[in-house]
Amino acid sequence: MEHPSQGNGRATAIAYLQVLLAGILWATSGPFSIALHRLGLPPTSVALLRPATGGLLLGLILLFWHGRRIRPTPGALLWMLLGGGVIVGVFQLAYQMSTAAVGVPATVALLYLAPALVILGSRVIFGEPITPVKGTLAIVSVVGVWLTVMGAEGLDVELTPAGILWGCLCGISYASYTIFGKGFGARHGALAPLFWSTLGGSVLLGAVWLLSGEPVILPDDALTWATLLLFGFLTIGGAPLLLFHAMRTIQAGRAAIGTTIEPLVATLLAVALLDQVLTPGGWLGMGLLLVGVTGAYATRTRRPEDDRSRP
Repeated sequence: MEHPSQGNGRATAIAYLQVLLAGILWATSGPFSIALHRLGLPPTSVALLRPATGGLLLGLILLFWHGRRIRPTPGALLWMLLGGGVIVGVFQLAYQMSTAAVGVPATVALLYLAPALVILGSRVIFGEPITPVKGTLAIVSVVGVWLTVMGAEGLDVELTPAGILWGCLCGISYASYTIFGKGFGARHGALAPLFWSTLGGSVLLGAVWLLSGEPVILPDDALTWATLLLFGFLTIGGAPLLLFHAMRTIQAGRAAIGTTIEPLVATLLAVALLDQVLTPGGWLGMGLLLVGVTGAYATRTRRPEDDRSRP
């Protein structure tokens, strides 16, 4: 069923603002991960605890504010738990392992291969047209991400084969989750598929940890717990919820391009707060990102129905 506000200019603007806010929240992922690693939590434990804490917030919201939607049809529930859960589990593990192996900048650069993958997948699944403008903006955004995150002066990044594979897996799973959110969000709203997939991912990661025999390291002080909870609430609860809700109104491809605001914001924070210096190539990358992000909103399709979900 189509969302009643689709095709409305004001609704489209609000949806795109939600996409941008989601990207801004996700810009904190790298710093949060590094902080938790330095506080004594290994990447594998963060990969499990992050969706668990975010899922707790989503479960409370779903229970108290959307109780009538907590039980989708059995078939949909199975897909959300298993399909969505696998995507969530793979992404969480891949992100933490890539961050530990090659650092935040390289991970983000590889992660944001996702917009091109989302555009291709949405063409096949939802029938979203691949216009020359959209394709160009996707390429501009990907190039902008690479120039921006790799343009920090003095940045020492060792792109090991394992790190590259983990980073590419981040991009593939992120693109898959965006398409998942577009399809199931159109039928069940933004909250239900997000909660059940997060729950499925947490259970899957927990099962893998039990079978591997590797212990899960829990925080041992209030600061680490607070950092972990805030990390999960913002990046697992808040950001995906905003993105899933926005994609009930706008195309998944346009939303994916819009989320490339994340590396731009992360870089600006590093320049302002951490005295990071950008090379000219880095500043050029930020300019390209602005072109891609603003262009994805400014260049609309002629027909309102082009922005509608086609599950």
